[in-house]
This record gives sequence, structure tokens and C-alpha cells, in this order.
Amino acid sequence: MPIQYRRYETLMDATLLEGVWHLLCRYDSEFIPPLSAREHTYQSDLTAGSAATQEPKRYFEKLKEQSFLLAQDQDQVVGFMSFRPQYVYEDSNGQLETIYVTTVIVDRAFRGQGITTHLYKELEVIAKARNLPIMTRTWSTNDGHIRVLHRIGMQEVQRIKDGRGPGLDTVYFRKDI
Repeated sequence: MPIQYRRYETLMDATLLEGVWHLLCRYDSEFIPPLSAREHTYQSDLTAGSAATQEPKRYFEKLKEQSFLLAQDQDQVVGFMSFRPQYVYEDSNGQLETIYVTTVIVDRAFRGQGITTHLYKELEVIAKARNLPIMTRTWSTNDGHIRVLHRIGMQEVQRIKDGRGPGLDTVYFRKDI
């Protein structure tokens, strides 16, 4: 059976939330800084902050307030994208309302199958309907995610040198729809 993709303005189903929680815990340390060391999904200072806890509980609580695209293999959540559908991005040029991707995780066993690309393509449909650009950020050594972002036409719009520590820049990407 092929991977199924579903959109949720609010994710209330306990089984699906448990699937998201499982992925957050399993891949917490793949993020820089780990999700368990963050206060919320959109904090701007990623160099300091609290020490990592054993689980990304605070991050998860804020994540549940957002919208989701899920990738499911039958009833199992194998990947997800969380996003803020009306986020105001601020830079030196002013303010821009966007759809802001906060988290993307795909289970290691399902990577390389185009799931992340498909999640972004699904988000483009939402962005077109709302006439909003898509934005996200990542760290400069997250090569896999950056390759996907370039492949789908996202452009680097801001780079914060050492934004995640020495030699680790925070990189913002945007795609105008």
C-alpha cells in the first residue's frame, strides 16, 4: 500500500499524536540544537538555551498548536511536517506573512522515497490557496534537507553566521507561490 498523505489544521487524534511524539523522541538528537533543548518551535536564539532534557516535551506542547501534514504507512505515522499557517517573518526589509515550516521528520526506514518532497508539494497547494510564500529554516550542515529545498525551488533569503554555534549557520529559505 502506498504512503498516504493527510492534512490537519489541528491534530487531535491521540494515536496520530503518539506517532508524532515517537518520531520527535527518536530523532531529537538529529536536530541542532536537539528539540529537547528548545523552548518552542520558532525560537530565534538557537545557540544557547536550556540544556537538553531526555524528551522534547516543551517542543511537543508548542508543536501541537500548529497545523500538520502527515505521511502514513497504513496506521503508522512515518513522517510529518508541522507548520504555522500565518507566521510573520521579520527582516531588515520589513514584515512578510508566510506559511512557516517548523519541523520535518521522516522515519529513517522511509527516507529516500521522496516523502519530504511530497510534504512540501502538499504544502504548496495550501500556500497557493492562501496566496502566501513558504518559509523554513535549517542549519548549514543539514545537507539532505537543503538538497530538497533547492530541488523544490526554495531560495536562501537569510543566513545567520554561527547562528547555532561556531561554524553552524542558521539558514532561512523562502519560496514565493
